[in-house]
Formats: sequence, C-alpha cells, structure tokens
Amino acid sequence: MIKKLLTVTLLVSLLLHADMPTVNYDNQFDNEEMSQIDETMLSSLKLESLVFQEKLVDGADGKKIKKNVPVKQVKAGEKVVYINRILNTNSESKRNIVVKNPIPYGTEYVVDSAVCDHGCVISYSVDGGETLSNTDTSGEGYNYIEFHFKQIPANKELRMGFRAIIQ
Repeated sequence: MIKKLLTVTLLVSLLLHADMPTVNYDNQFDNEEMSQIDETMLSSLKLESLVFQEKLVDGADGKKIKKNVPVKQVKAGEKVVYINRILNTNSESKRNIVVKNPIPYGTEYVVDSAVCDHGCVISYSVDGGETLSNTDTSGEGYNYIEFHFKQIPANKELRMGFRAIIQ
C-alpha cells in the first residue's frame, strides 16, 4: 500500500512539476525547434520509477547487511530508496536526455545519495527546478533533482536514484 502511495505521489509530483515554467533547459528551445522533435524518438524511451525501503537483514554469514526491499510500511525516520530505470528500446542512441525527478512531499533528500549510470550530470534544486545547482553541498531543502544524460546507448537500460528519509 505504501509503495503504491509513494509511487502515486512521485507520479503526481511529476505531473504537477511538468506544468511549472522553468528557467532551465525547457526554455532554451523555441516553439519552432520543439515542433521539429520526432515523437517516435521519445516513444522509444521507457521510464520506470521504483520505491524501496532500506532494511537490515541477516546475511549468509549471520551478520546484518543493508538491503533494499519492496516498500510495505514505513515510519517517520526510515529511509526509502527511489530508483528510476530508463530503457532505450531503439537501435540508435538517444542524446541529451533529462529525467526530472521531484523529491516527494513528506520526505527529505539524503545528502550525497543521488547516483546515476553512464556518467550523467546530476542537478539539484530547492525551488522545484526553477534554479539548479550541480553541487550537492548541503542537501537541505532539496525538493527536485534532474539527471542529465549526454547519451543513452541503443538497447541499453540506465539507472539513477536517490535516498530520502520519511518525515
């Protein structure tokens, strides 16, 4: 139930932020350039968002190890892990792809926890993406992350994600 709620929260946040005007990459293109984007290019990219809970479990040697398990129920102070997977199903590489990821309401971003495959650049924001910084210095107040990929190779899946604490 919580997994569905967190997934719905992430999707709703994505929809809410999609309509917000931004001063970053979205405004670098005029309408004419945007009309020339081939819709089939975008349809070959599949994005999936997953939510896990960090748990301590017994390892094979009896020692406790951290493991990401599907979210069942979380309490204030517990960590969750948000993982996005993007798959390029086309036979050609895709260039200059940006995955916009609001940090769900009711969670707090964990400093230095954002990671991504294939050398992407990660940007952080405290104002919903209006202004971005490529430095994860404090983590305090971050409510939005962007993952910038120069290229997603043909038929390749890349992952990105971050940790947050339930408030």
